[in-house]
Amino acid sequence: MGFSDHELFIAVKNDNYMAFNQLFERFYKRLCLFVLSYTGDGDASQDVVQELFIRLWTNRHRIIIQESVSGYLFHSARNASLNYLRSQKARQDALKEMQPDKTGNENENPEYENFLVQLQQCVDQLPERSRQVFMMNRFQELKVADISEKLHVSVKTIKNQLWKSLQYLRLCLQTKNVN
Repeated sequence: MGFSDHELFIAVKNDNYMAFNQLFERFYKRLCLFVLSYTGDGDASQDVVQELFIRLWTNRHRIIIQESVSGYLFHSARNASLNYLRSQKARQDALKEMQPDKTGNENENPEYENFLVQLQQCVDQLPERSRQVFMMNRFQELKVADISEKLHVSVKTIKNQLWKSLQYLRLCLQTKNVN
């Protein structure tokens, strides 16, 4: 006879890793499908659920479940999905902000020329892999999934590298007083 969700969670709180694995196996697929309904991205859904279980294990001594374990996990998955969507929107907004305006003839604008020189100096300071990912995305206009496939790394890794590169470039340009 199997243990109830509540009994498994009590065992998890008492540092029973086998109980944690059983809880993981019991809920993982259902939570992934639930998160997928929010994110629309299978890989991201798996990442969100895995991170949820990591937080569950890490914070097991502090977590107090006043409802059912299932209710707690699905509520946590909903919140984690919404946080993921917010961070994705923030990343997309930052990426859009970094793209130059292509409406005018930038080559005749000395301020734009100065911006390009300063931007190139900042790009040159990026770590090699970050610079490669940034150049493929910005100048070769490759999509994140295409870069991921070419470099044999996860989409999430590529997104993180782009995010960090953009944050660094923004800071670098600010220190050079380039707007």
